[in-house]
Amino acid sequence: MPPQVDAGPQAVTASITEIAARDGISKQAVSKKVKDLIEHGLAVERNARGHIARVNLPQYDYLRGRHDDPSKAQRPAPIDDPTPPTVDPDSYDEALRKRTWYEAERKRLELEEKIGELIRVDQLAVAVDECGAEIVATVRRLQTEADTISAAVTRDGAHGLRVVLKQIENRMLGEIATSLDALARRAPEKPAEDSSSAE
Repeated sequence: MPPQVDAGPQAVTASITEIAARDGISKQAVSKKVKDLIEHGLAVERNARGHIARVNLPQYDYLRGRHDDPSKAQRPAPIDDPTPPTVDPDSYDEALRKRTWYEAERKRLELEEKIGELIRVDQLAVAVDECGAEIVATVRRLQTEADTISAAVTRDGAHGLRVVLKQIENRMLGEIATSLDALARRAPEKPAEDSSSAE
């Protein structure tokens, strides 16, 4: 069964049916979009059978804005009226509470990305690959130490081997640390600006 992910407060979650009704599109289209956005970090709640039960609504709208193809016909999420569709129309206080949660969550996502605390999944995957490549490249240089190791064994036996291996280990750890530090200090890629904000 797929692991359950905390989608956030109930006030800012919605089912696929509710999102489809809000956006005026089919449940199949919403379901496909949700599955795509999970790859980008969308939080969802799953039921006992592993099916998606509820979706973090602010994250859904926020990630759609980042990753949707503007040429697609799906209607954009109504940012000006983001009240979740589960609100009882006779309960103004409940509607206001949910709208407040929604806006707070959406603003938090925007702020965390701007200050670098919200890590995009695609960028994290690239960073992990780069770190792994640096570590592998360093470890593979061990074979160039064959002559040094052989000479140490010939000269001092097992004790000499332990000493030279310790020296090589310390040097390689230093090289790895330096490489990873350089990757960490590299300026992160700035997120693309929404086309609507450029107008």
